Amino acid sequence: MKHPDGIKDKFYEDLNNIIGATPNPDKLIIFGDFNAQVGCDSADWEGVIGKNGIGKCNSNGLLLLQTCSDHDLLITNTILQFPIRKRISWMHPRSKHWHLIDHSIIRKRDKRDKHDIHITRAMCGAECWTDHRLIVAKLNLYIQPKRRPQGKRAPK
Repeated sequence: MKHPDGIKDKFYEDLNNIIGATPNPDKLIIFGDFNAQVGCDSADWEGVIGKNGIGKCNSNGLLLLQTCSDHDLLITNTILQFPIRKRISWMHPRSKHWHLIDHSIIRKRDKRDKHDIHITRAMCGAECWTDHRLIVAKLNLYIQPKRRPQGKRAPK
């Protein structure tokens, strides 16, 4: 669906504000339907997308790629090698062509740290009452307990 540029600009401005407001040591995981085809040009967008993208890039894809590049983010759908049917997430109703427009995004350093994300793929047989396929990700999250100051006892 086409949206006026003002709505897209507002969305990406809000997204930039959210990413900028998140403290750097915190984990950042973004899942969403961005209606963005990021393509498979991993040479130009090295570190942002992997070699397993699908199709060509559209205008929404360029906005998403630029946002990810500015904030050192990685689109995880494109880094793992799966059959195409497990990477595509939406079928165009008239042309019946499949596209990858639903993405999961993390910080680049989180991919390097302890391999936080293992799998991001589409569920082929999931019936969700929608024209999109369900995107599933398997993650490892390490949550550290709060540190107590030394010398003080915990309240009972």
